[in-house]
Amino acid sequence: MNLKNSLKHISHKTIALFIITAFLLPSFSLIIMVTAEEQIYQNITIDTANYMIKHENKYPNLVILDVRTSCEYEKGHLYNAILIPHDELEIRINELEEYKNTEIIVYCKSGYRSQLASEILVEYGFTKVYNILGGILAWIDANYPIWTSYHYITVNEIADTKFELLIEPLLLYYSGCLSCNENQECPSQSESINITSKVLEQQEDHITILNRFELNGTVYEFIHTHTILWSYNKFTSTINKSAYFISTEITSENYYLQYYQLEYLIYHNNYKLTIYTRLDPLNSETYNSSFTNLKYTPVNEKAITSMEFVQFNMSVILSQQYDILADIAEEMAKIYKKSEGLDIMELYYAYIDIKEGIASLSELVKEQLLKYDWQILESFAVLADIYTDNGGGYTPPPSPPPPPSDPLRCFFCEVGCGVALLLGCIIACLFYPVFCPLCIWIMNYIDVLHVSCSIACEYFKWCP
Repeated sequence: MNLKNSLKHISHKTIALFIITAFLLPSFSLIIMVTAEEQIYQNITIDTANYMIKHENKYPNLVILDVRTSCEYEKGHLYNAILIPHDELEIRINELEEYKNTEIIVYCKSGYRSQLASEILVEYGFTKVYNILGGILAWIDANYPIWTSYHYITVNEIADTKFELLIEPLLLYYSGCLSCNENQECPSQSESINITSKVLEQQEDHITILNRFELNGTVYEFIHTHTILWSYNKFTSTINKSAYFISTEITSENYYLQYYQLEYLIYHNNYKLTIYTRLDPLNSETYNSSFTNLKYTPVNEKAITSMEFVQFNMSVILSQQYDILADIAEEMAKIYKKSEGLDIMELYYAYIDIKEGIASLSELVKEQLLKYDWQILESFAVLADIYTDNGGGYTPPPSPPPPPSDPLRCFFCEVGCGVALLLGCIIACLFYPVFCPLCIWIMNYIDVLHVSCSIACEYFKWCP
């Protein structure tokens, strides 16, 4: 009797178990099917990504996919990364077809766009997708190397005569493009402005120009006076050097501005180097601020260009500023020489030339411009290895060029061009206020007026 009851009890338990199983089995089956059919991507840390990249033997066909914009990519990216912006990924998915079953590491600036891109890849059947958490910003923060030729450099004082350099990728500070909307043109109505210029007085070392323009029915007049205070010329069979220190005054009925310009030109058989410094005086012994724009143009075409933005967090005298910029050029040469990218290593030789050019200018200031070797309270600089000429780099004539027979004509050209560009920017700000921060940033930190106009004057042969 007890055995019979026990069997009956077991039977009831078994029946209950079958009933429960009958209800749950479809659910488990569904979960298994979804898991099997739905591929998912994996989030990984920068340390894991670095391990995968470094161990090529374990991941021989690893793909590194950058899904930022082309402008961001140019400012810096992981070595050997493929660029496909995340908003173009679906229409360009066929470019990755051969990597469907290969490890793909996806990254962007901070992790959001790479997540979206990873979801797209999974949707199209990619089976080994890894999304880097934190993006390239976290990668840089961990001191892992990136391919970049754009840097932001700060000069910090650590003692009375000692300083330290902090060299960081520029994209840590600015990852967008300088155009208003990347590749789109900024709206401008500068063509509706009537600008006229007239030379009021011209001598060998002095020129006075009247610039007049009309805006919204109001006529504005500015008088620009340029005076050469010092000049220098040296010529050899392989190199020509010219320098000018010029005082500029801009006046109108209710406006007065005075500043100095130091321009140093080197024509070498292998390159052209221009160093331009604008100095805004505070008084007769101190400069309130300075901005130095260095442009290096090689003879032979190179794969890349570079740009180093420099901010001094300490006051310096003029010659000391050039000494520090020479040190920066030397340090950048070391960095580029050690780079993992062969194309970036080309910049090593350029920055050796740049260092020598800046050092020679510093010596000139100490020897011949001691009268104007004043303290500068606030300093900025841009060092650029660029490639701007038509069809190739700067090509020197068979023999070194003579010094300009009329150097003030070049300044007249650049002033006229600069006024036109400045007015265009002002009008853009008036009619499109959203562009004001951009215009202010350009005018203060890149000195685009001088750069653009100097290139234009050279290209159109307006300077002798």
